[in-house]
Amino acid sequence: MQMNWKTAWPVGGVVVWWAVTTVAWAAEVRSLRREYRNDPLGVDTSAPRLSWLIASDDTHPAFARLPGGPIYSGKTTWDPVTATLTFASSGSMPEAKEDFHWQVPAEVKRIVIGANVIVRGGFRVPFRAAGNPLHIVGSDRETSIILGTDEEQWTTRNGVADNEKWKYGTVSVVADATVHISNLTSRNPRGYHLSGYANKSVLHVSRCNLLDTRPGQNNNSDGFVGSAGSTISDSFISTGDDAIKIYHDITIRNVVIEHHRNGAPIQFGWGGESGHAKATIENLTIKGVSPDKLYNMAPFTWEGGSSGTRDVTIRGLHLETTGKLYDEETKSWMPIGLFELKPKSCTLNLTITNANIGAADNGIRHTRGVISLNGTIAP
Repeated sequence: MQMNWKTAWPVGGVVVWWAVTTVAWAAEVRSLRREYRNDPLGVDTSAPRLSWLIASDDTHPAFARLPGGPIYSGKTTWDPVTATLTFASSGSMPEAKEDFHWQVPAEVKRIVIGANVIVRGGFRVPFRAAGNPLHIVGSDRETSIILGTDEEQWTTRNGVADNEKWKYGTVSVVADATVHISNLTSRNPRGYHLSGYANKSVLHVSRCNLLDTRPGQNNNSDGFVGSAGSTISDSFISTGDDAIKIYHDITIRNVVIEHHRNGAPIQFGWGGESGHAKATIENLTIKGVSPDKLYNMAPFTWEGGSSGTRDVTIRGLHLETTGKLYDEETKSWMPIGLFELKPKSCTLNLTITNANIGAADNGIRHTRGVISLNGTIAP
C-alpha cells in the first residue's frame, strides 16, 4: 500500500485533515501526541489538544480540512518528510470571523503558497518550541498572494477591539514562536499584515509585498511589528496604516515604504508602549503618495507614551514626501517635516547618515534625546 500521510485533529469531535472522496481507503493511526508533545507525563489542562498521523492509500482528496482549523476550498498537498503543506491552487477559508484564520499546529513546519495562487484567509501561529520555527514561503513574490478582504474597515465593522485587530491579519503570531515569511504578497488583510505581540514572537520577513489596495483611509492594515530580534528586509510596504512599528529591537534593511495619508511609515509608540528598543535601519526609502499631499502623520512618528526610549541608527535614508501635516495640537495644517515626536517624557536617540530628505525640515519634536542628521545635531 502506498502511504499518503495526513494529520487528524479533533475540533468538537474527531476531524481528519484531508476530507476524502467516497472511495474506500485503508488507514493506520500513528504518532499520537497530546498538547504538542509525545508521551507527556502530565498536562495542565482538562481539555488537552490531541493530534495523530494517519497513513492511507488515498491520493486524491476532494478538498482539504486544515489541521485544527477550517476547510480550504482549493487544493493542498502534504509532504510528511519535510512537514510541508503546499497551497497548490487558489481557494478560501470560511468567511466566519474566526474560521477565516487557521491556527497552524506545531507539526506543520513549512507552508508554501504556489505561484499564481491566491489564498483567502489568514494564519495564526500559537506557541512553538524555540527549535521548531515556522516558514511561510511563496513560490513567486508577485503571484503567491494571501488575501484578506475587499471590504473597507473590516475590523471596525465587525466589532473588533483596537487591541485585538492585529489578531485578524495575514500572519498573527499569538504566542512565543519564531516565524519566517518570505517571497509573497499580503494584500488587504482583515486586520494587520504581519504581527506578533507576545514576549518572544519573532518574525523574520524578506522579499515580501505588504499592500492595501482598498479605497478609504481607515482600514487599520498596519504592516509589520514583532518582538525583540525581528527583522524585515528587501520588502515593499504600501498599506493603509502604520508601516513598521519599532516597539522592540529590530533590524530593517532595503525597505521601500509608500506613505499614504493615514499612518506613519515608521512609528515608535502610540500610547501605552514603553521600555527600551534599539533599531538598526539600512537603505530605507519613504515615498509620499497621498494624492492631495495631505498627511495625518509624519514619516517618523511617536504619537504618545510614557518613559520609553528608542535608540535608532539609520544608514541610508531617501525621503520623497512633500506636502502638509495635520497638527492635532493647533488644529491646523503645517508643512510636513521629518518628525512628529509628541511625548515629552520619552527619549529618541537617532543617528542618520547618508540621508537625502529634500527640503523637509525637522518638523514636530517634543521628545528628549539627541538627533543627528548627516553629522549635524538637530535643535
